[in-house]
Amino acid sequence: MRTADVQVRRASRDECPVTLHLMVKNGESVVGRLLDCVGLYVRSVVAVLNDCEDATGDVLVESCRKHGLAHEVEVVTRERYPWLYFLDSPEVYEEGASFCGEVFPGPFTGELLLGNWSAARNVGWQRQSHRWKLHLDADDVVDDPEVIPGLCLALDEQGVEAAASRYLYHRTGRGDVRTDAYRERLCRNLPWLVWRDRVHEVLTGHDVSKVARVEGSLVVRDLCDSRGRGLRPPLRNLKVLYRRAREVEWNLTPRETAYLAAESRVAMPELSLAMAEKYLSFPEPWPEEAAWVCSVAGEVEEARGRLAEASDWYDCSLWYHPGALAAYRLARAELLQQHWAESLAAYELGARNEAEAQLVDGGGEVGQDAAKILAVVCLEKLGRLPEARTLCAEARARFPENENLAALERSLGKSG
Repeated sequence: MRTADVQVRRASRDECPVTLHLMVKNGESVVGRLLDCVGLYVRSVVAVLNDCEDATGDVLVESCRKHGLAHEVEVVTRERYPWLYFLDSPEVYEEGASFCGEVFPGPFTGELLLGNWSAARNVGWQRQSHRWKLHLDADDVVDDPEVIPGLCLALDEQGVEAAASRYLYHRTGRGDVRTDAYRERLCRNLPWLVWRDRVHEVLTGHDVSKVARVEGSLVVRDLCDSRGRGLRPPLRNLKVLYRRAREVEWNLTPRETAYLAAESRVAMPELSLAMAEKYLSFPEPWPEEAAWVCSVAGEVEEARGRLAEASDWYDCSLWYHPGALAAYRLARAELLQQHWAESLAAYELGARNEAEAQLVDGGGEVGQDAAKILAVVCLEKLGRLPEARTLCAEARARFPENENLAALERSLGKSG
């Protein structure tokens, strides 16, 4: 993936028609907002409605009419596409053999779950598309939607087939973005570009030399605020991946293995660690993905109180890729072991690594700011009080409600 150095001029949606593709379940509370956000900059909408029980379709159609958008709606249900679903019951997860003696813990809904999200997306993917396609979810918003037509024209001139842009998600209670990554958002209307993988779908079929990472344009925020029923069944992604693993006798792809490691880290930590080890056994893993898997394993060990092992995993992550978030996690693990100098060094490394592209496991808007709190403690323990006071003031400006940080600021003020 290369960085796209493009000069984006303003263009109308008629100069470069773009089709918005989305898949949505019970999204009547958010789909109108999405179309209000991007409706002036796309020319048509193709929507896959999966298992909708509310007025999503009506709201979608009305919003399309409001913005003068051609639209098509595809409906995916258990009745129409039964082969895409499986029963969420204990015996389903007992089929095949376990990997390390694990037992799937539940909870179980006893209902049919959608087990292949890419196949569901592909139901509507080739319908009524213009030269370019834009992929969003119903609860997304775009910071800069007016760039969409002009950006597509610029990418056209460079011969780009697909482009990924910054994706901000995992919000804190006060709305700050905790994690970010890059995700495919735009692609040419080429029949061989399709979605793959049962969860965490990825766009495939493109020439890797013609895929761009768009910097500074088309920033997408997942607000995760849809009020629809049944949007996120408990452990949905883990259930899909774990069932898949048993079905194929654990002959998973590297990407599936990485996601299973991540999705199982809380409910099935031993399996998560086993999947991390399995992932690293693949020949020539993608360095940044390998770094993410190592960081996941470090989180598992840290949650179990095995701090030295966690530090080793975070170090391994940084060996694969100069990640910011992995460095901040290492700073936390070292601080908990009272290794003040090592923790401070890890924080400083994370701050330097912020300049590196973080395609998979970015630190989000609050990553560095939150890690400053660790650095303040370390600076105090090391007797570097002026530096501690300066950094503490910066952290307090970011987290004014943090009582522990306020107490630390008062303590530093009383120090000599």
